[in-house]
Amino acid sequence: MQTQINFFPRFFSKSAIIGFIIILGICSVVFIRATLPAIWALFAIIEVLGFFYFLNVLTRNWRHLSVSLFIRNLFIYSLVIRLNWVVFSYYFFIAQTGQPFEFLTGDALSYHNWASIASSYFSEKGYSQFFESRLGYSDLGYPMFLTTIYYIFGETIIGARLIFALLGAWSVILIYKLTKRNFGEHTGRIAGIMAMLFPNLIYYTGLHLKETTMVFLTILFFERADLLLRENKLDVRVLATVLLTGGVLFFFRTVLGVAALFALFSGLVFSSARIGNWAKRIFVSVWVLIMIWIFFSARIQYEVSYLVENYDTQDQNLRFRAEREGGNQLAEYGSVFVFVPFMFVAPFPTFVNIDTQQQLMLLSGGYFTRNIFAFFVILALIMLYKKKLLRRHIIVIMFTLAYLAILARSPYALSERFHLPVAPFLIILSAYGINQINLKNKKYFIPYLVLIGLVIIGWNWFKLAGRGII
Repeated sequence: MQTQINFFPRFFSKSAIIGFIIILGICSVVFIRATLPAIWALFAIIEVLGFFYFLNVLTRNWRHLSVSLFIRNLFIYSLVIRLNWVVFSYYFFIAQTGQPFEFLTGDALSYHNWASIASSYFSEKGYSQFFESRLGYSDLGYPMFLTTIYYIFGETIIGARLIFALLGAWSVILIYKLTKRNFGEHTGRIAGIMAMLFPNLIYYTGLHLKETTMVFLTILFFERADLLLRENKLDVRVLATVLLTGGVLFFFRTVLGVAALFALFSGLVFSSARIGNWAKRIFVSVWVLIMIWIFFSARIQYEVSYLVENYDTQDQNLRFRAEREGGNQLAEYGSVFVFVPFMFVAPFPTFVNIDTQQQLMLLSGGYFTRNIFAFFVILALIMLYKKKLLRRHIIVIMFTLAYLAILARSPYALSERFHLPVAPFLIILSAYGINQINLKNKKYFIPYLVLIGLVIIGWNWFKLAGRGII
């Protein structure tokens, strides 16, 4: 009988770090005219070393802690990391851009300006101002949330981000709980530490974008939905939380709400007979249908219909990206057939200097960590299939597959922002994959690392060639 691994082995940590150094070095030599600037290379090094080194150390050192002490450590460390990043990034962005917003800011500044104005007359009109606006329903949720923060605490940019740090730390605990319930305590601890250290989840707490809040709502929905599905008795409070968060997701991103409800129905219909009971499943299904009927007003129906009818806008968007000033002329050759094979692995890091992509260069180390732990996601899916356990974890798997499938057909197939809501679920699956490592499948990691290295080098060539830099 195979002994399950309850920590992240040093072999993988060391190999990933060495692989990163080699790939970054090759890109710097091969594309010497566009070498990654030192400041972004430093960020990348901190992100990769910080993730893989501490993932190995902490999963070893914390595996024997009591459950209560582990949860306390996990929350405190997650919060401290995010609070430090919020404060540092606030002043870093001011030094780099002249304002506490990221490079070439667009949505973040719009959200701030909207909330700043709306909070000033919130007492008079309340939330009706949002429903009277021209904003689509999928754009209403976050401005309403940010306006509420500004109204209660004053127009404080860094104050709002401190709340995002708290939501980010809370999300880590929810990821741990969801993983533990599905795959056991040791796997839950690996997933929690991965989520705590994952650079991309940390990064967005320092921005005025909706991603951190949206990730929190998504993981809250699935953690409570999973509990609802697995308990023999029906907890009305848990059901209410599931219905409320499921409805709210539509006000943050329509496709997210669609994928979440699809996963929940998949769980209610197809989950293993060992999970829950049919009477409860039918009862919950009825309530979910009622919730959909209530929330699906004419405007949400229109947005879902528009989403379906305009499912083929990918080609036009890629053509626009190819033809716009500073765009990549090779972008128009992208298609769903190109993107689908890479959806578990992508997006890929920018290890070269692109003048207008400081954000991508800053977070390139985070992209690389995603590329590496995708190996364990793929391994997890294979092992779950072989062991015939897919139905026991249906909502996690179906949301991951559904959301990535929708993304692959969208204009944002390789956009890191749009991948973020599924990141917690990839972390959960990768933690299970780590737990299933043995001598037989361990041997595939180095070939995978070589393959990923070639893809990353090719991706960076693509970015430069499309802009006529090489």
